[in-house]
Amino acid sequence: MARAGSAYVVRDDEADTAAGNVDKLYPYTLKGLTDALEEARYRSYAGPPQVVLVLGESGVKPIRRYEKGRETRG
Repeated sequence: MARAGSAYVVRDDEADTAAGNVDKLYPYTLKGLTDALEEARYRSYAGPPQVVLVLGESGVKPIRRYEKGRETRG
């Protein structure tokens, strides 16, 4: 069951993670997580590094980072 008010977000790593527009919220489910991870990996191929964030009631927490299509340490 999803936690109330939680979602996954994909953003450019260079962007301020606490500010900016959110293009898409991925539900806080296993399917939402896998979709967000795939989106971040895909976007990082041709663009800037991407981070997957958990957006919750207590704020924003980065959980994964992708660069050139591969997961990297952030």
